[in-house]
Amino acid sequence: MAAAALSPLRLVALLLLCLGGISPARSQSSTELTFATDTVKSFDCVDPNNRESTYRVRRGELTTVCLYVGPGGDWNSDIEYKRFSVNLMADEFSSYEVPGTLSAMLSGSDGTSNDAAHIFAASQSSLSFLRRYYDKTAQRFYPYLTAIIDVEDGVVRGITWDDACIFCPEAECVANTYNFDGSLATAEQTSQPVDGCYIPDEQCRAFALDGNALCNLKLFVVWSGTDVDGNVLLSSSSRFSMFPPNRIQENIMGQYESMVQNFNDFKDKIPGFGSD
Repeated sequence: MAAAALSPLRLVALLLLCLGGISPARSQSSTELTFATDTVKSFDCVDPNNRESTYRVRRGELTTVCLYVGPGGDWNSDIEYKRFSVNLMADEFSSYEVPGTLSAMLSGSDGTSNDAAHIFAASQSSLSFLRRYYDKTAQRFYPYLTAIIDVEDGVVRGITWDDACIFCPEAECVANTYNFDGSLATAEQTSQPVDGCYIPDEQCRAFALDGNALCNLKLFVVWSGTDVDGNVLLSSSSRFSMFPPNRIQENIMGQYESMVQNFNDFKDKIPGFGSD
């Protein structure tokens, strides 16, 4: 099993004086890293090769999480989409990145013919609401995706999205949660944050040139509730929204300023670059 990627913020979580509360989850229904990119018909998300041990969540053991990628619009119609499946260690702040998604979206080779790419997360028989990952018309990426999986006695009861407005100023955080019929979802309907920060695609290109994969499709995952043995799941206390937004925005701005400086240094080493 490839080790689940741990966020550096996991260490900072130990300094928290109290845990943030998680509202009841409301969502849609229906060893070795497992990876699939097949077009699928079912939304159920379990490891078919290890169904018995991954179908119930047990802290410290593998559990299956799926990431679905497809076009914008009505997902209730007959559309094609891709599923990426991974076994993660339950109750560890984990992440799963789909390599090459930035370049695929910008080049149009992602396999979706729509003007937008939407995603959702699944585990067992629970689904999140849709989130937009790329908007071709507005030329924006929405890379901040953290799924909070709510579990009761080992059974996944719902998947909500963490607050994605902490990564940018309020004016740059826009509606970004959708129902499966393509309509915008509201906070009142979903009982969860529905807005998200975006990054213009020209900035994403610059980040990529600087070796920063910030805009690649990457799903962070945490758990709340209780596992099959009644153990309390605590990784939700490490989610990004538990930390002061100004500190997170300072970190992102630092990455941006570093990228600009590196790009300028690169230009200075090329004779005649940028000159008339």
